[in-house]
Amino acid sequence: MSEPSSGTHAAGEGLSDEEMAQRVADQTASDLPENADKAGKDWNGDPGDAPAPTE
Repeated sequence: MSEPSSGTHAAGEGLSDEEMAQRVADQTASDLPENADKAGKDWNGDPGDAPAPTE
């Protein structure tokens, strides 16, 4: 096994804020449901209380 030949670099090094935002956006699913970021946050873990699936 060989050692890496280069040093470490900061994430996004050499990119503008706009370029970094675009790269992140390109890696983010755009087909998530509207409230996916809030899904399950108030759920108590009881399967009987789980919300019904939506399409």
